[in-house]
Amino acid sequence: MKKILSVILVSTASILFSQNKDVTGIYGMGLIGKFNPGTNYIELKPDSTFIYNLYGKKYEGNWKLSENKILLNPDIKKEFATVKMKESKNNSDSVTIKINHIPKRDDSGKLRGNGFIMATVYFDKKGNYINILKSPYIRNCGWAPRVRRQNILDNENSVTVPKKDFSQIGFMTYNLKDYIIFNKADKDSNVFEFEIEDIAKDEDIIRDDFFILDGKSLYYPNKKGKIDVMQLPLVKKKL
Repeated sequence: MKKILSVILVSTASILFSQNKDVTGIYGMGLIGKFNPGTNYIELKPDSTFIYNLYGKKYEGNWKLSENKILLNPDIKKEFATVKMKESKNNSDSVTIKINHIPKRDDSGKLRGNGFIMATVYFDKKGNYINILKSPYIRNCGWAPRVRRQNILDNENSVTVPKKDFSQIGFMTYNLKDYIIFNKADKDSNVFEFEIEDIAKDEDIIRDDFFILDGKSLYYPNKKGKIDVMQLPLVKKKL
């Protein structure tokens, strides 16, 4: 029994080593041509460590092959912000949404985040939404995303929109994995305060991220975990 178990373990290790060996190397931007260290690239080393150059900043860690995914630091889990909603009512014929953003600070009191930038709020259906921003967003290039239905926070960190009939609110902002759905407790409520307790932003660590491996290319995933067709892949390079 011990001999059989040893053979299985050795065989499994050999298969994993072979799989890892097939995908190790440097993957960089550009469909053809030689490796350019000045662009985004990732080096998957045979010892299961990686170096990832992203817009000039380098990250290091451990990688793992899982089916068709290259997992980056899978044991360092992502953290997400927490959001609470309070509702009340006033005599206004409009709906007021207030943002109370609580940034994360370190022991010395230094901010460890970017502060509030934007949130998306929808009423019952995702198509019935508004974007709430700290300041107006202006596209700087044709590839930049559009931000429609912009509502800018006033001095009281609030925005006011025409009265709507709805039973629930969906809330999405940075450092959340997906929308948080809040059910309306009182049908007459028209003031909604969202308290966002942010996370510490660690810019030196890649947390539980992945690429999608297809042939000799690594594709960035979209929010649904599928290939993001809007981003060019990193292609395996010949040195």
